[in-house]
Amino acid sequence: MNYLATFLIAGPLLWLLNWAWALYRNYRNAKLSGLPVLICPFSPDGFPYLIIKVPLKPLLELIPICRPGIQVSIMGWEHADRYTLHEKYGRVFILVNPARNEMWCADPDTAQLILARRREFPQLDMATTIMSTFGKNVITANGEDWGRQRRIVVPNLNERISEAVWTETSHQANKMVEYMLQRPDNGEAESVSSLRAIAINVLSLVGYGQPKPFKPQKLCQDPTAVMSYTDVVSLCGELIVLAAFVPSWILRLSIMPKLLQTLGVAMERLPTLTAEMLDEQRAHSDGHQRDHFVSQLVRLSDAGKTGETTAQYLTEEEIAGNLFLFTAAGFDTTGNTLGFAVTWLAAQPEWQRWTQEELDCVLGKHGMHDYATVFPKLTRCLAVMYETLRLNPAATHIGRTVHEPISLTIGDKQHLLQPPLTAYINNSTLHTLPEIWGSDSLEFRPSRWIITPSSGPPSQLGDEKLVTPQKGAFNGWSGGPRVCPGQKMSQVEFVTVIATVFSKCNIEPILREGETMESASGHLMHMIQDTQMRLTMQFKHPREVRLKWRKR
Repeated sequence: MNYLATFLIAGPLLWLLNWAWALYRNYRNAKLSGLPVLICPFSPDGFPYLIIKVPLKPLLELIPICRPGIQVSIMGWEHADRYTLHEKYGRVFILVNPARNEMWCADPDTAQLILARRREFPQLDMATTIMSTFGKNVITANGEDWGRQRRIVVPNLNERISEAVWTETSHQANKMVEYMLQRPDNGEAESVSSLRAIAINVLSLVGYGQPKPFKPQKLCQDPTAVMSYTDVVSLCGELIVLAAFVPSWILRLSIMPKLLQTLGVAMERLPTLTAEMLDEQRAHSDGHQRDHFVSQLVRLSDAGKTGETTAQYLTEEEIAGNLFLFTAAGFDTTGNTLGFAVTWLAAQPEWQRWTQEELDCVLGKHGMHDYATVFPKLTRCLAVMYETLRLNPAATHIGRTVHEPISLTIGDKQHLLQPPLTAYINNSTLHTLPEIWGSDSLEFRPSRWIITPSSGPPSQLGDEKLVTPQKGAFNGWSGGPRVCPGQKMSQVEFVTVIATVFSKCNIEPILREGETMESASGHLMHMIQDTQMRLTMQFKHPREVRLKWRKR
């Protein structure tokens, strides 16, 4: 009994001493940096704080010294807060907690330094674990592996791919418009899922040579259903955290919801589907490579196996990982950005008309057939994408880790960063700072991205240029050497959808009983802010984004 009493007393006491020492050590390191310090007494990702911090937030904030630190410890704080906390505590501050300090950066120059110095600020271990679930890839790799993979992957996302994206996106968007206009309810609740369907269908053809007919996207929730490679990747990408940390055999248990059972089956099938797809590419090559992304990766994989080259190769695991990344991340980011953009334009019809002015001018002269001629002239459509990513970034922050002490210049001062530390670039703040974007920084105004060469009539539309933002202030596709390799592809796809849809349609909010157009638009803007992070930022309730499609 004495032993038990000793354990019951000593155990909690040792835990308390360890907690206090860890918090003190990290606080001391943070103070040595010379940066402003916020304190959270618990590890933001530690159990059980991860479970209780949201419901107990009002109680925890009763501790005055911890109030701002508690706020920063809750996932998604930066998108809700925008720039308020950084205005109060500084463009760069450190959140102290017992596990590892977090540096939150909303200074463009510092953000650019962090993104540029990839060796000193490698990818987060957690991000690497999650995104490597189905194989190493260009996002998770560091050092020479990253350089080798990037040299292979990036050149294959070239202008040839862009022209194919333009053609297939136009086809898919036209089918979507037909579908929406022919339905009695105009597909009111299917706008977001339809736009996501275009993104995955384009990737299916351009990436794998597998054409898919248009229909609104629905996640498979039947573990016995036949699923294609893109079906499986879509599901795994949507539930990537579960896929990364929960074994598939647990997800497949009969007590699990059907969606999770289907995820477990999808995880089991993915390696086989990947291998079958690669074998099919090899079997049909006959000495002539097919003209899409996967065929190029297969060729490089085979070159590595035969010793044809030592610099241009990918392992089978790297091929699987990059295919998953290309599909899941490429589809998710573009599909969600399209959903936000169309909803913004429906909620604020003045910007819809502004976009249509350009479309009427450019497409009236050239049509949609010639990518090389038309795409460069659709500057306003591209400005809509930039403005959407400014207010609804695919990633609200970019994380990097610090393994060794680093001296960082912030402003005109040197600051010593001591590990263990995670550096977060706060996109939600950088993208809305009034000092950079103006007093209307929280408003949707795509024209802020436009340089007009003259104030001439609409006939001169197509000659406008896009503003180049301050380095580090806009990270729609990340930045530095690790900038998203699919940036141009996503731009082409986005512009093609916007041009096709709004040249043929007007889109507006659904008026509920007794509702005015103003209140309906306000409801849409509320939905735009009601978001959640999965693989990237998306609507929390996409089917509640109800839009009416009308033929122009």
